Amino acid sequence: MNSCIIVMRLLLSGPFLFAAAWSYNLDVRHVQHFSFPLAGRHFGYRVLQVGNGVFVGAPGEGNSMGSLYQCQPDNGQCMQVTPSGSNYTSKYLGMTLATDPTTNSLLACDPGLSRTCDQNIYLSGLCYLFHQGLGGPVLQGRPGYQECIKGNVDLVFLFDGSNSLSPEEFRKIVDFMKDVMKKLSNTSYQFAAVQFSTTYRTEFTFLDYAKQKNPDVLLNNVKHMRELTNTFGAIDYVASHVFQQKLGARPDATKVLIIITDGEATDGKDISSAKDIVRYIIGVGKHFKTTKSQETLHQFASKPVEEFVKILDTFEKLKDLFTELQKKIYDIEGTSKQDLTSFDMELSSSGISADLSKVSSGAEQGAEGGGGDTADLFVSLPGQGHGIVGAVGAEDWAGGFLDLKADLQGDTFVGNVPLTPEVRAGYLGYTVTWLPSRGTMSLLAAGAPRYQHVGRVLLFQKPEDKGPWRQIQKIDGTQIGSYFGGELCGVDLNQDGETELLLIGVPLFYGEQRGGRVFVYQRKQLEFQMISELHGDPGYLLGRFGAAITALMDLNGDGLTDVAVGAPLEEQGAVYIFNGKPGGLSAWPSQRIAGAQMFSEIRWFGRSIHGVKDLGGDGLADVAVGAEGQVIVLSSRPVVDINTTIEFSPAEIPMHEVECSYSTSNQKKEGVNLIVCFQVKSLISQFQGPLVANLTYTLQLDGHRTRSRGLFPGGTHELSGNTAVTSDQSCIRFKFHIPVCVQDLISPISVSLNYSLWEEEGTSRDQRADKDIQPILRPSAHSETREIPFEKNCGEDKKCEADLRVAFSPESSKVLRLTPSTSLAVRLTLQNVKEDAYWVHLSLSFPWGLSFRKVEVLKPHSQMPVSCEELLEETSLQSRAVSCNVSSPIFKANSSVDIQVMFDTLSNSSWEDLVELKADVRCNNEDTGHLIDNWAATSIPVLYPLNILTKDQENSTLYISFTPKGPKTHHVKHSYQVKIQPSVYDHNMPALEALVGVPQPHPKGPITHKWSVQMEPPVTCHQEEVESLPSVAEPLCQLGAQFRCPVVFKQEILVQVIGTVELVGDIEASSVFSLCSSLAISFNSSKHFHLYGSNASLAQVNMKVDIIYEKDMLYLYVLSSIGGLLLLLLIFLVLYKVGFFKRNLKEQMEATEEASNDTPEEDSGRPASGEDARDPGCLEPLHNDNTQDAVGATEAQA
Repeated sequence: MNSCIIVMRLLLSGPFLFAAAWSYNLDVRHVQHFSFPLAGRHFGYRVLQVGNGVFVGAPGEGNSMGSLYQCQPDNGQCMQVTPSGSNYTSKYLGMTLATDPTTNSLLACDPGLSRTCDQNIYLSGLCYLFHQGLGGPVLQGRPGYQECIKGNVDLVFLFDGSNSLSPEEFRKIVDFMKDVMKKLSNTSYQFAAVQFSTTYRTEFTFLDYAKQKNPDVLLNNVKHMRELTNTFGAIDYVASHVFQQKLGARPDATKVLIIITDGEATDGKDISSAKDIVRYIIGVGKHFKTTKSQETLHQFASKPVEEFVKILDTFEKLKDLFTELQKKIYDIEGTSKQDLTSFDMELSSSGISADLSKVSSGAEQGAEGGGGDTADLFVSLPGQGHGIVGAVGAEDWAGGFLDLKADLQGDTFVGNVPLTPEVRAGYLGYTVTWLPSRGTMSLLAAGAPRYQHVGRVLLFQKPEDKGPWRQIQKIDGTQIGSYFGGELCGVDLNQDGETELLLIGVPLFYGEQRGGRVFVYQRKQLEFQMISELHGDPGYLLGRFGAAITALMDLNGDGLTDVAVGAPLEEQGAVYIFNGKPGGLSAWPSQRIAGAQMFSEIRWFGRSIHGVKDLGGDGLADVAVGAEGQVIVLSSRPVVDINTTIEFSPAEIPMHEVECSYSTSNQKKEGVNLIVCFQVKSLISQFQGPLVANLTYTLQLDGHRTRSRGLFPGGTHELSGNTAVTSDQSCIRFKFHIPVCVQDLISPISVSLNYSLWEEEGTSRDQRADKDIQPILRPSAHSETREIPFEKNCGEDKKCEADLRVAFSPESSKVLRLTPSTSLAVRLTLQNVKEDAYWVHLSLSFPWGLSFRKVEVLKPHSQMPVSCEELLEETSLQSRAVSCNVSSPIFKANSSVDIQVMFDTLSNSSWEDLVELKADVRCNNEDTGHLIDNWAATSIPVLYPLNILTKDQENSTLYISFTPKGPKTHHVKHSYQVKIQPSVYDHNMPALEALVGVPQPHPKGPITHKWSVQMEPPVTCHQEEVESLPSVAEPLCQLGAQFRCPVVFKQEILVQVIGTVELVGDIEASSVFSLCSSLAISFNSSKHFHLYGSNASLAQVNMKVDIIYEKDMLYLYVLSSIGGLLLLLLIFLVLYKVGFFKRNLKEQMEATEEASNDTPEEDSGRPASGEDARDPGCLEPLHNDNTQDAVGATEAQA
């Protein structure tokens, strides 16, 4: 157990993270490194700054001993410290260190001082107290030391020999007794054995054992009795006949009886004779499966029976029972007579933690004359703090702490009150820390990280006299296995002598991808309340953040204590610095120092930390950090602030230099002179050395804008440089100019100055000794911003008063015709009749049926900036709005602008008869008395579209003719089709009317006509004289009358104009003329219009009338026939005269045949002869007589 607790302590502070370290404000480039190769890898397990040096603890490992080392920063050397006059070997010396920085006292403890007591190992502590470093006397003490008191025990085995036991089971009982006797052979125990059945037999007595301790010999001749189980009588027999002095029993020995049986007793008897005997009964076998059978054994056992009764279901398990039995035997043999089941101080491990209180100016003096008076428990020697050491193993590992006497030669134990079973194995005292208070009252916090597996911290109040310590608060952890209370640290935040904060380390806490936590508790009178928590960077689940916590000197010069937290298992280890703030600590670290940043092979960096001294004598705090086998000393850097000033000349930018008219002038641009001054101010009052800050700075003009209005020489808006700054003010001059035609002439131009330190590469501390120490900037905004305004054109009073006016132009749209592509153009005129107006804002409200499209400037020119955007309003409002910035930011005095706002229409909206638009204009500098003309309104009528298409049909009569002999009457029809599509904007159709025009009577001629109109669906039409009919683009005929017909709304309407045209006179001459009809759909509504124009609702049918005049043509026909015959005769005579009827075909054929016979036969490529070329098939029908005669005649002629 002793090695387990120490190894656990080492591992909790073992290996820990982060990648890069911030530079505020420990110097990680110039560090000092200590090591002692012979000390082993645990050199650096504990570090303490004492005086001008660093004390380093190096607990032993394996066969090596622990040791203490003193390292001097001035020479970089370490020497081993050996306490004088010590007769002990300290394996774990250096595991615990504590100091009182006010007196430089040092308390070093080894919690592993072990010794053997009757084969039992006792574990306590060994502590050394060094006064004033190593210059004073060394005190040695053994806190929690438990003297070895050997207690004699006479133990009798009373074993069952009844017939229910088989020989094999009986043999196993005998083997068990032999095993116990062998393992306890070299102790203060002596044994006897009695077998019982119906009778009782002593196998060997205490005298026999004293003569021959070999159990094999003593139990060699044991014979199984094989009878009943008289347990009561057997116990009485042992009490009266075995525990006898004449048989070797010792009068001062503790009497122990171990009863081994396999069944219930078969007798009954009083066993009061055994009341002074510790009775432990073991029931073995199948007879004890029920609760009732098990309860029969309770009457034989000591109280409490649950501690002294053991039930085994098989005899095989007897051989594994010794470990538990040994614990019971140790309890019996131990020094605690009141509670035989617990340890007291035998395994206290005192010195596992320690702390020394600070000596105050009002500390009590002199207790030296008191000798051994108990007042020494609470009164410290002059120049020495009050010592406390933790004792985690006390009271069965419930733990506690020891209040040490001033000379370390005595102590008072303080533990859990009350001592309940739940506090066992809680490890109270694993960490202890004083929490000073103003006045004589002092508080102490003690951690119990294994309490109920979640951990606990107890707060105690130190007695002001000889009274007991008082427990005043319990703080419990929440996460199992987190080791809540594994590290404690009190913080005097404002350095007034009273602890304001208690930091509780929880190195094994897990959450949010982080390993370890530190919970911050704030003091409220005598108790502490949690106010915040600290954590490391994510990604290090086993980082053990909080394994080491220490309060530091004020590092940043704000007068508040800072805190360092170690995380030794974050990669190669890391240390976090948290700065103090009023009422607590900053939630985020000001610096994270990774061990690998300084040494690539380092491990466990941050396992221990201490930083309460100025080791270099330069007025700056130094922090010692332990790692595996080495110690790193980090020096803080002087924190400075940079006082900066920015001045302009001239103080305002002249307007004439930036107006567009200036670009055409010949004046020279003066620009603006800029003067920047720096001065260093130290925030660390203790530091008195010279300060030189190497700054790199950047100047920006209008850095918050995309396009800067100011430019440095070279055309850039940014300028960078370096300069060395001291405590004396130094200034740098610059110049910049402003381009012409700048639009924003109201917002001042901002000049931003950003600066930071630039540093040389890291050098060793020795190499930089003669150089100026590089300071570091306070972690605030390292920047300053000043603004230079533009000159205002506001007259002598420098106060601009504007007077704005707005009006709708008559050139806006007269009506709004609702169509899918309709847009509405609204023109407005804005005027400023007085001085410059700043940030002119135009608001234009309009109904929901309109959608803003764009805005454009009409006058004076399009370059005047006007930008608009539609505001997202609630749908419950009756209108929408457009917000426009006009000539931002300045609308010049006595100027005006005409703008046109374009809107689209939305088809899914409802409309009123009028579109109401309201305009309102405002600016930042207009007096309320001038607002009467800052708004205007207009109304525009809304017209809804009607889609009416009218056309004539193909079945209309388009041609008729009259002849003298033809029909005298024609019935004609003109057909029309009307399609009506209602408006999507307005479903209330207006009253429609069809105007049907018919031809007027022909003024002269034999033709008359009558007309009527039919409609589908049927309606009644009224005829009237034509007054003015709608005309088509190119009228083809004249109309004489019209029919007016109401139209019943239907998507399709058929109209037929039926006429009768009659020939009433003689035809005297041919003529052609037209009769036409027309159809027009009209409506009487001021709210509607024809979607595609009025011509789309007009149609007409033009019918051609042909009148044919016929004359007598008989004589013409006769003369024409005679003339034709004469012409034919003439043609015949001409053909005869030219020989057309005389043919010589026979002679031509004969001549052709002769010519072919005289011609040689050609090759196959020439044409064949006439006969060869004839198709024989064509000659077959010519086999008649005429043919033969013709052939014969031809031959005779030849």
